[in-house]
Amino acid sequence: MMKAGATKVGLPKPGLQERVRQAPSTSSVSTTSSAMKTSRSSNTLASDQRLSKLKRASSDDALTKPPPGATASGSRMKKTVTTGAISDLAEARPRSLSGAQTVKKSGIPAPREMPSAITRDRSSLRDQLKSNSTKRLVSSASTSSLSTMTRQTRNSAKSRADAEGQEKSLLESQVKELLAEAKAKDLEISNLRMELQRCKGKASSASSSPNSVSPQEPSADREQGQVGEALVLVGELREKNGKFQRELAALREENQALKEKLLSLEASSICSTNTSTSSKPLVNGLSSDSSAPQQHSLPSTASPLKTSGSSSSDITKGSPSPDSSEFEKIPSRSESASSGVSGSTDQAGAVNSARGQDISLQSLTEQIHKMEESHHSTSEELQATIQELADQQQVVQELTAENERLVEEKRLLQTSLQQQRERLEVLAQKNETLSVRLQEQAQAQAQREEELGSQRPRLVELEQRYAELVESSRFEREKLVDIQQQLTGSLRALEEEHQEAQSQVRCLREELDRLQAQLDRELEAGGQAAQAAEDQRATAEGLRLENNRLKAQVDIERQKVTELKAMQSASDNTELQTLLKTAHTERDKLGVELTELRQELLQAQAETEHVQASVSKVEAKCQQLQERAEKRELELCNQVASLEEAGIQGENQVKEMKETIFELEDQVEQQRAVNCHTNQAVLDMENLVKKLEEQKAEAERQLKVMSRQMKDEKEEWRRFQADLQTAVVVANDIKVEAQQELRTLRRELQEEQDRNAKLSADLEALQGVRISSGATFETKTAVEGH
Repeated sequence: MMKAGATKVGLPKPGLQERVRQAPSTSSVSTTSSAMKTSRSSNTLASDQRLSKLKRASSDDALTKPPPGATASGSRMKKTVTTGAISDLAEARPRSLSGAQTVKKSGIPAPREMPSAITRDRSSLRDQLKSNSTKRLVSSASTSSLSTMTRQTRNSAKSRADAEGQEKSLLESQVKELLAEAKAKDLEISNLRMELQRCKGKASSASSSPNSVSPQEPSADREQGQVGEALVLVGELREKNGKFQRELAALREENQALKEKLLSLEASSICSTNTSTSSKPLVNGLSSDSSAPQQHSLPSTASPLKTSGSSSSDITKGSPSPDSSEFEKIPSRSESASSGVSGSTDQAGAVNSARGQDISLQSLTEQIHKMEESHHSTSEELQATIQELADQQQVVQELTAENERLVEEKRLLQTSLQQQRERLEVLAQKNETLSVRLQEQAQAQAQREEELGSQRPRLVELEQRYAELVESSRFEREKLVDIQQQLTGSLRALEEEHQEAQSQVRCLREELDRLQAQLDRELEAGGQAAQAAEDQRATAEGLRLENNRLKAQVDIERQKVTELKAMQSASDNTELQTLLKTAHTERDKLGVELTELRQELLQAQAETEHVQASVSKVEAKCQQLQERAEKRELELCNQVASLEEAGIQGENQVKEMKETIFELEDQVEQQRAVNCHTNQAVLDMENLVKKLEEQKAEAERQLKVMSRQMKDEKEEWRRFQADLQTAVVVANDIKVEAQQELRTLRRELQEEQDRNAKLSADLEALQGVRISSGATFETKTAVEGH
């Protein structure tokens, strides 16, 4: 912002230098400075007004959230608002600076962010503005161009008034159509109420007779048909409600379009004021006497105007900030300085006339301020009404959601009612089948009673025979019980004897096992003794062999000794003596070993004889034990065989007694079965009758419960219908209120449009007065300068 301000401050300096250098153009500079002040004040007011309206429009858009058509129209409005500002920016300063500042200030897209179509529109607008400015420069030598411009503005105002009148007539026709639809919906609601009352009367008449089964079926069919009709009517109401919502959305879009038109009209009026203020010094500044110096002064006067236009476009694009206010103050300071420099060079009469013009302009600006304040209050009122409309729209949405929820509950209730009806039909069928079975069983029981009445004497005879058979079976049973007791006593005695025999057999088997183990131990000891005897024999044999070898060796040594003695006699050699000594020593040693071996041999022989004696004793004992064990085993086997035969005989006797007892018990059971069969038939019939009575009572109880449930469901359905009626009534009331509020809004909108037209007319009048006063003042200053 400061960089842009610096550029804007720097623009008027060349114009000031030219004014100082050129004395004839000082009067025109003073007039342009005063005009610039007034145009800047009007531009700042218009920019503030535009900024406040843009803020309100953005808040209204954020609150109401219009449909896609409204957003498209809002984007169009932004395009129309920003195109004039972009054209000013393109002529006043480079596009890069304006794009950076707009991005910093607000979220409105900068010129770089616009699509290619918008840039083409901008370029065409720039070309048109340039051509218009050149035409105005060429054709602004007389005041006839001003009159043509005022006529054009009046013609445009008339065309706008005609377009607004057409829109008003269209809105009135739409309101009439909505009123007709509301009346038709009221008629439909009254018809639905009558049908609901009829359904309630039919339901009450159907619930008065819940015990009758057959009349309920056609009444249930009728109720189903009425429910289907009610569902069809509810669907139609939903469709009409959707149409009404679409109409509301269309009315909102129209309201948004009217807002955008208002904003575009205000923007166009502001742009027209800007163009008129910028064209005034150009028209009044041209003259045949000072054409050359004024051509130099025209760019200097146009540049501050363009900078003020760019500042106003920046304000409309962004939010208000201290940078923007400072930015707007900078040109005013520079121009005040330029006016101060020019005022020092002017004459006293020109200063007095300028002061009088400033006073008149101040009064006009005060009037404009008051008009803008009134317009601001009306716009706030419009915003409040729009907020109320948004709240009512939210209420309508909530009511539609509630309506959908109620429809879903109605659908669930209808499904549950259908299920209950199906269950009721199934239970009715079961009740019918049970009643048929009861009738059949009653008939069968009556037939059985008749048969029993016809067969009663035979039954008396059978009962007598049965009593006799029972008495005889009782005596026989007593006898059999006595016999059974005797047999059980003998069986117990035999079992005790069998157990004693088994214990004896067990003891004998244990003793046999013990003797067998002892025999095994003795046989093992005998085997060990025989092994030891064989070992001793082997050692004795080895000792004998060793003894024989030693004897042979002694004989050989004796022969050697004899040979040595013979050789000793032949020669007394020391070697022979030493050999003889060694031989003697060896002989002594061998003799000692021989004696020891003989003793060991004797001991081994004695031991072998002792072992052989013990082995013979053990073998004799083993043989005796084996003979005794075999004898004992034979005795035990004989005893076991005799005991087994006695047990087999006892078991056979027990089996025979059991078979006789079983036969007698079978006979008794057969007699009992015959008697029980007759008693069971009677009991079965009595139980069947009781069960049928219980089933009948249960069916009646279920019928009562089902009838109570049907009554409850009918009450719930009535309540639901009443709630649905109230919801429809509330929706219609909301619709009527929304229509009334739309009418009031349209009326207020029309009033605001009329007020805006008046304001635009007043502005045009003020502009004409200002142009005429400026022209007279310039002529006076030109005359005084000459």
